[in-house]
Amino acid sequence: MYRYLAITFLFILLPFALFAQSFNKAINKDSLLNAVVADLPDTIRNNVLEVYHAGTESDREFLLMLLAMPRSSKTELIKNIDTNYASVSNLRTEYAKIVPKGLIVSIEFNPKNYIAAMDETIDMEIVDSSRSDSNRIMREWQMGYHSYKLKKFLDRLKWDNNTLVKIKGLLDAAHCVSIENGAITTIGYQRSGMGKYFYDLFDHDLTSNEEIKKYNDACMYIFYKKNIVLEYGSGATGSMCFPD
Repeated sequence: MYRYLAITFLFILLPFALFAQSFNKAINKDSLLNAVVADLPDTIRNNVLEVYHAGTESDREFLLMLLAMPRSSKTELIKNIDTNYASVSNLRTEYAKIVPKGLIVSIEFNPKNYIAAMDETIDMEIVDSSRSDSNRIMREWQMGYHSYKLKKFLDRLKWDNNTLVKIKGLLDAAHCVSIENGAITTIGYQRSGMGKYFYDLFDHDLTSNEEIKKYNDACMYIFYKKNIVLEYGSGATGSMCFPD
């Protein structure tokens, strides 16, 4: 079990290294460790502690960042769409009005991460289907709010900071973190570890057996009702299927 956990954590932690996140040195590691393992089952807690104490200082910091990542669930995903559908639907409608015609734009607002010593950032991708050159796709992660990189995206879309404020407000009202327009609007509900839960909203109710079967595969997709499909993305590692 120890060897399995060590290898699993190694591959899960690699994305942190790629993004060059640094641990906040002002945090007391022992106190944080006690807090993040408190709710784990005894067996898992003991294994995590064993891996933690066997690792290097850098390994421990990465492990703490992993364990402190936000967690969500299919239950919370469903509860939000049931109780907050009007705001989720309004997010979809209003965002479609903001995005310039002919473009698919994905945007995610990343909250400040005190443990990883990172300020709020924005991930964006713009796809222009009318082009076939190297400028067809613009993509950048973790852009600072006042960075030159973000300004290039805003200029391309003819957006400004007020546009970002409006989108962030719509996402907050829907209790969501990201959105991408298109024939199917994909709305990111919450991240959970390295994974993420989504709503896929269609412009029509799914009624045919073929459509429902395609978006009810007992893995990545769950047909919920009418025009709503639930989706789970595992991120860099792990099973592609809903974990719960």
